[in-house]
Order: sequence, then structure tokens, then C-alpha cells
Amino acid sequence: MYREEINQATRQYPFLIEHINVKYIPHFHEETELVYILDGSLNVTIENDSFILKTGEICIITPGLIHNLYSYEENKTFVMKLFPVTDLSNIQLHNIVISPDSKNYKLLRKYICNIMAENENKTTGYELSVNINVEKIFLMIIRDMEYCQLEDNAQIKLMNKSDFLNAVTVYLEQHYAEAFRLEDVANHLNYTKSYFCHHFKQITGVTFWKYYTIFRLEKAIQMMKEYPNKRCIEIAEDAGFKNIRSFNQSFKEYHHCTPRDYMNKYYSNQTGQAPVR
Repeated sequence: MYREEINQATRQYPFLIEHINVKYIPHFHEETELVYILDGSLNVTIENDSFILKTGEICIITPGLIHNLYSYEENKTFVMKLFPVTDLSNIQLHNIVISPDSKNYKLLRKYICNIMAENENKTTGYELSVNINVEKIFLMIIRDMEYCQLEDNAQIKLMNKSDFLNAVTVYLEQHYAEAFRLEDVANHLNYTKSYFCHHFKQITGVTFWKYYTIFRLEKAIQMMKEYPNKRCIEIAEDAGFKNIRSFNQSFKEYHHCTPRDYMNKYYSNQTGQAPVR
């Protein structure tokens, strides 16, 4: 539920990553995002619509849309964030999920697989090849896919949502490690408590307190990656959890493993070795 300022694409090169059991909390960004399911299934929420992507399917998320990705089972996904070659923030695609039986699927999948191969092999000129395929994807979207232009009031509504979420994010960035009341956040944004709760749930699809917990877990994971020798009890305190028990319980509920197991798996994937804790 925040303007994502990490994992950003640039005008020179897209952000590309292969995920195992991806989990992204509600957020938005100015890039166009493509999610390709290599194996398994993935739960996706975009604005107020929730659906399940299955193996082989591709999802196109245009700029500014609030979305989150969540895994309930084992999966492998390839996520691309593409800096807009052309502005797609003022359009709404009729079909954001491209299935294997869709008319544009084979060619779109070909471009994505080209990008994956070039990015992995990194032979001479791979950046040029990747960007050529990115441009082909944007050309396909504006030329071959059905969409409608957003009316001015729809664009304003989208901008208002973004402004609201940015304001909440700024507050949490400053206070996530502190104890605060719901009234404190609502008052800071000049809302009543009841309206703030309703508006937040309507925009993000989750309650504020659930999001706040996930937000702190994301902060804790960032800290664990930056400071691998720091004790979990210190990480929990710095991330705003009352105690290590609360931290472990929340972590296991969301990630289905303990913080230690999560980081052991992370370092095993990165280096083939578990961290010293």
C-alpha cells in the first residue's frame, strides 16, 4: 500500500526478477508491471478485484494501480517492471490477464522469454536486446490489445488514492517502530477514525492494522538482510513489535516459516551457505 521506491526500473533497463513464493504487500508505482507464472498459482489483487493466476498466465498491471501479490502455495514467477516507453497511466486494459488461449499470448510470451534469456546469459549487447523486446511489448499493448481511455474524473480518482496512500506511507515510515493509536493516524490525515478505516479498507482491500503488521515484517526482513548477525530480538524491537513472541507469530502467519528459516533459505539461495546467527 505504498509507492514502491525499491526494485525500480530505469529508462536504461527494466527491473527483472524470478521469485519463489512471491509476496508483495499492496503498493503502486509508475512502471508497467508484467507477472508471468512459470509454475504453480498466485493470488493477485488489483484495486478491488481479486483473482488467481495459474501456470503460464501473464498479468499486465498498468501504472498507478494499487495491487498486491500473495502466494498460498509453492510457485515460481517472473516479474518485470518496465519504465514506460509510452504513457499507459491513462488507459484501462479490457483484459489484464493473458491466458495461453488468448490471441496475443504466444508473441507476448516469446518477448518475455527473450528478455529472461538475455538477462540471464548477459552476452554482448544483451541490454539492447532486452530493451528492444520491452519496446515490442509496449507496441503490442497499444496496437493489438483492447483498452479504453480513462476519463478525467477516473484519472483524478486514481491520483487521489495515490495521494492518500503516500500520506499513510510517510506516517508509517516515521512511526512504524513506535506505539501509536488508530486515532493518531486518522487525525494526522484529517480524517475521523471510522472514515479512515473504511477508506483504507476500500482502497487496499485489507485493514489498516493488518497492513501495518505486514509493513513491519517487510522492514524486519530488510534489516535481517542488511544486518545478518543481528539478533532476532533486536530486529523485532527495531521493527516495532512488542516482543519476540509477537514477531515470530506474525512472521509465521504471513510467511509460513520462522524468521530464522526464512533467512537460512534466503542465504542458501544467494550464496549456498546459511548465515551465522
